[in-house]
Amino acid sequence: EKQLEMCKNVKRARSFVIRDVATIDVGATVMEAKYKMEESGISGLVVVSNEDIVEGIFTKRDIPYLEEDIRKGNVKDFMTKDVISIEPNASREEALNQLFGNRIEKLPIVKDGKLNGLITIKDLKPEFPLASIDKEGRLLCALAISPKFPESTAVQEKLKELDEFVDIFFIDVADYFKENDIMGTKNLMKLLDSDFVLGNIGTYEAAEYLLTDADFPEESFISLKVGMGSGSICSTSIQTGVGAPTIFATAQVADAIQDYNPNISLIADGGFKNPGDLPKVFSVGADMMMSGHFFAGCTESPGYVDTIQGRKVKIYRGMGSKEARTSGYVADRYIEGSKMLAEGVSDYIPYVGDLDGVISTLREGLVNGMIYCGAKKISEIKEAKIGLVSYAGQREAKPHDLLGQH
Repeated sequence: EKQLEMCKNVKRARSFVIRDVATIDVGATVMEAKYKMEESGISGLVVVSNEDIVEGIFTKRDIPYLEEDIRKGNVKDFMTKDVISIEPNASREEALNQLFGNRIEKLPIVKDGKLNGLITIKDLKPEFPLASIDKEGRLLCALAISPKFPESTAVQEKLKELDEFVDIFFIDVADYFKENDIMGTKNLMKLLDSDFVLGNIGTYEAAEYLLTDADFPEESFISLKVGMGSGSICSTSIQTGVGAPTIFATAQVADAIQDYNPNISLIADGGFKNPGDLPKVFSVGADMMMSGHFFAGCTESPGYVDTIQGRKVKIYRGMGSKEARTSGYVADRYIEGSKMLAEGVSDYIPYVGDLDGVISTLREGLVNGMIYCGAKKISEIKEAKIGLVSYAGQREAKPHDLLGQH
C-alpha cells in the first residue's frame, strides 16, 4: 500500500491531466481534510458526494484560522462552492486561459457534474521542462521489485494495480543470474504490462544467456543492470566472496549486448565516488548510471538532517542492511535462508544540500570529461581509448605534495 501511494504521488506530481484525483467527501471534517493534504503532500482536494458529483474545492487557503474551527468544522462550510471547471478533451491553451483568467490554481475536469480529472497550473507550466514523461505528460515512474512471483491472488492484484502507475519495473537482486529468478521474472512479465529492467549481473556469460536463451518477451525486456557489491554501503562481495566491480561488469555486459542485441540498454549501478567516474563508465559501454551515494546526502532524499560533531549528516541505509531488512521491503532480494547475514550497512553521509548542486557538479564532470575525449555525445565517448592506471599513477592523479590534508 505504501509503495502504491508513492507511485501515485509521482504520477500526480507533474501531469497535464491528473486522473487519480485526490478527493474528500462533502461530509468530512476540516481536520480530516487537513490531515489528508499533509499526508499526501498536496495543497488541495476536490470535494465530492457519494456519486462522485463535484460539490466544491477545499485548499490549504480554506483552512480556518481558529483552532476550534479546525477541530470541529466541516469541509462544506469552508470550501469554495462555485467551482470553475472545464470539459474533457479541452486543449492546453483553453485550460491556461481558465486558470489565469480566473486566478485559480486548480481546474477540475467535469462532465455531467461528475469528476473526470484535474488540471493544475504547475503542471501546465512545469518547473522541469526536460523531465522524462509518459504519453499523458506525467513523470515516468520506476519501481524496484523482487523477481519472486507471488502465489497469493491478493498480491497479484496489488501488482496489477501498481502496473497502472509504474512505467518500468526494476528486478532488483544482488545476483540475478539464477534459474528461479529468471522463471519468476517470466511470470511477472506475463502478469504485468510495463517494461522490465533486469539485474544485477556482472559477466559476459550471464548477459549472453539472458539475451539469447532466457526467452523474455521482446516488448517487455528493455535493459540490463550491472555491478555486484560495488556500492559504498554494499557488503555483498565481503560477506559472500562473490561480486563484480562496476567498470568490469559494464565492459563485460556491453560486449555481450553488442554481440547479441544492441537495442538493449545498459545501466551501470553503484560504486561511483567522483564526477570523473561518469566518463569512465560511459566509455566502457554504459547508457545510464545509477547511484545512491551521490544523492543520499541531498535535501530531497529520504530521512532527516542530523548534526554530528558540528557536521550536518544524513543516514544512508543499504538495502541489504539489517535496518532495511527489518522494514520488510527486501525480503526476497537476497539468498533464501541467509536472512541473518547482512549484505549492506547503514551509516552517516555528509549533507550536501539541494539536488540541483549535485546534478550541476556531475554534469560538469561528465561534460568536461567528454570534451577532453573529443566526444560531443555520450555515444561518441564509447569510442574513447581506455587504459589501466597503476597505483603510483592513481596517487599522482590526486592533489599531492601539499602541507594540508591532501
